[in-house]
Amino acid sequence: MTLVASQFNLTELFDILVDAVIAFNQDQRILYFNKGAEAIFGYKAEEVLGQPLDILLPERFVAIHREHFRHFLESPVRSRPMGERQPISGRRKDGSEFPAEAAIAKIQRTSEVWCIVILRDITERYRAEEALRQQVARSAVEAERNRIARDLHDSVTQALFSVSVIADVLPRIWERNPAEGKRRLEELRQLSRGALAEMRTLLLELRPASILEADLADLLQQLCATVRSRAPVEMDVQVEGPTQAIPDKHKVALYRIAQEALNNVAKHSNAKHCTVRLHVVPRNGALPQVQLTIIDDGRGFDPNANRSAHLGLKIMRERADDIGAQLEIISRPGAGTTVRAVL
Repeated sequence: MTLVASQFNLTELFDILVDAVIAFNQDQRILYFNKGAEAIFGYKAEEVLGQPLDILLPERFVAIHREHFRHFLESPVRSRPMGERQPISGRRKDGSEFPAEAAIAKIQRTSEVWCIVILRDITERYRAEEALRQQVARSAVEAERNRIARDLHDSVTQALFSVSVIADVLPRIWERNPAEGKRRLEELRQLSRGALAEMRTLLLELRPASILEADLADLLQQLCATVRSRAPVEMDVQVEGPTQAIPDKHKVALYRIAQEALNNVAKHSNAKHCTVRLHVVPRNGALPQVQLTIIDDGRGFDPNANRSAHLGLKIMRERADDIGAQLEIISRPGAGTTVRAVL
């Protein structure tokens, strides 16, 4: 035995749904309003039947909705499933607004068209997603704090400890061997400069707005000074063009790409020399053309081997994708590494 649609009592079926079911004609006058709609919107059915659909919408969206509805009536499309389009906003009887998803279908009834909307209040989903975003943000902040703490311990604290030790013994060394004393004094100077460079970089991390305030050329110089404090690498910075023309979002992404590449130079490359080039070409009425290139003569690596271990490369690619830049990484064992980001 089978049942046909006419044998169902659709009114009873709609009334057990928690979603709102609303039917209206082509003039957007409400013809049906189920119990789910009453619970969501706060109206009783008798309050809205015959009323324009506008009363269920925020006023600022009424004209837009009417235009979308007109296009839907004129189109050959008979239905649109829930989730196909961006969430919409509904307005309750008390004037409060809420986010919603809706499915719509049109039915030809003799000389007129009826539409049926099934609408779902997604306020709780939004709250859950916002709570998740906040949790992710807190975890990211905690991870960043831990990273900065490690950097302070691994670089600045150790450098300052070395400075303290050398400063304590320097007077005695100078008395016995002035030449060795001069060498140690130069070492003291380099350690102090390195610690200062590390502190400046870490302060940028603690106050990200400083990155926006600074010129990208100065930021690259600062990163290179940090590399010098960590490893015996000769650094060469070359900047051409008006770096002030680079938009803030692009500047931050390029800075992060350079930071990750130079961290790899200091920690893994065993390089003797590294060149950082920034070339900016302004264009009237358009974003400037920008090319950032970082070249080292270190040990190199195979970019295609064990990609899961190359977290730094993944971070650089994500940064490049975020601003629509092309990222090229050229390297092989024993032949150094080139990282190039092009806008």
